[in-house]
Amino acid sequence: LLGDPGGWRSDLSERLIEIADDPAGADVVVADTDHLARALASGAPNVIVDGTRKASRALERGGFAVMRLLPVPVAGPPLMLLNLASRRAARYGIEHALSHPERWRAVRNRVAARLVGAGLRPPVGELLSVATRSPGDPALLEIARDLGVPPGADWAMLVSPGSAVRRNAFLVFPRGQSRPGLVVKFGRMRGLDEHFAREERGASVLTATGGTASARAPEYRGRAERDGFWISVETAASGTKLSSFLRAPAPRARRLVPLEAVADWLVRVARETAGRAGDLEPERARLARDVLPEWETLGIPADLVGAVARVPGSLQHNDLAEENVIVDGAGFTVLDWEWAKAHGLPLGDLVYFGVHVLRLLDGALSEPDRERHFVALLRGEAASSPILFAWIRRLVGALELPPESVGAAVTLSLLDRGSLSARQRLSAEASTGAPLEAAFGERMARLWLSAPGLGPAWDAWRRVS
Repeated sequence: LLGDPGGWRSDLSERLIEIADDPAGADVVVADTDHLARALASGAPNVIVDGTRKASRALERGGFAVMRLLPVPVAGPPLMLLNLASRRAARYGIEHALSHPERWRAVRNRVAARLVGAGLRPPVGELLSVATRSPGDPALLEIARDLGVPPGADWAMLVSPGSAVRRNAFLVFPRGQSRPGLVVKFGRMRGLDEHFAREERGASVLTATGGTASARAPEYRGRAERDGFWISVETAASGTKLSSFLRAPAPRARRLVPLEAVADWLVRVARETAGRAGDLEPERARLARDVLPEWETLGIPADLVGAVARVPGSLQHNDLAEENVIVDGAGFTVLDWEWAKAHGLPLGDLVYFGVHVLRLLDGALSEPDRERHFVALLRGEAASSPILFAWIRRLVGALELPPESVGAAVTLSLLDRGSLSARQRLSAEASTGAPLEAAFGERMARLWLSAPGLGPAWDAWRRVS
């Protein structure tokens, strides 16, 4: 590592990658533009320069094959890395990666997308130049050959913010196509087999369920490993993440359309997959054994699990937030089924989805606003409270749930999600050695138990506005 390219040292250390300040014998040299000459003289077979376009031309003159990556957005942590040689993929990435409430920014992005699609570089100074003496496909895409990824395909990379144990993904574009055909997810660290095994189990649950649920999900193709790095392959969902769609400059009524579609789908899935009340018994036992003891100091009722004895189990996605829905015109696709359960609490997905997406519809964009909106939404004080309550009444009616069980079912779902979020945080801290702040799932559970008007006795959903 030469110089101080922003964030590289801490990020490489978090991923347990050995760093040397002397480039002799290094597999990869990473440098800022001030140390470009030293990087070129190092003799390393691979060089990455975080800097200007001039760096890529200097690397080419040095005999390297150079890939120019455009980070999107160009300021701050990237959400995508776009290979400018893959014109169609780069255009797709700019068109779908970002949305801004300001119309002029949206117009600017459309212009930039057309420029890269025509092979012209957008007017930005910073590029990531990846240079090698042995050009070819990214190694992680080569691993995926047996799972249907063709050689020489165009691609764009999705970058997950947050902990290093989260996965990135390649969007893989069939030759000559402007939309992705496959997604290759990959671990950013060695040894993340648990994540990929869980995803495989979730895919099996979904395949066995079929019907309305699987019609809105990608097709899982399998997983593979090389040198401790895992990948998985599934069909791609074309379109825009719901999180971006909801931030776009569009009328509220238009932004509400896909939310109503997903809520309607959740009700139909619950109706289609609901079994007998006894099917939920293993889940109730797990909640009583593994989840409720973590929250008993906050005053939860001793008979909380018993309050859902007459509630049937139904398919549960268990992570249905705005980042896991892709919208495309009138259609949508639900991603990331790794936490899926064949017999889960039927209200869990609907409330979790509503909490995450309706705050964006209402303009609660900051983290403090997010927490305030959570409380207001569920107490019936937010602009979108009537929307969420109507969804809940629809599901309660469809499954003929006892109204008195709703508060307990929502409580169990939120505490379960809070416990899962806490375990994920602790596992990530153990893997990387870096402390992490509590995610919204943890904070949400605590708010639910502490805010007046919420908790196991919650009945605000019955109000009709």
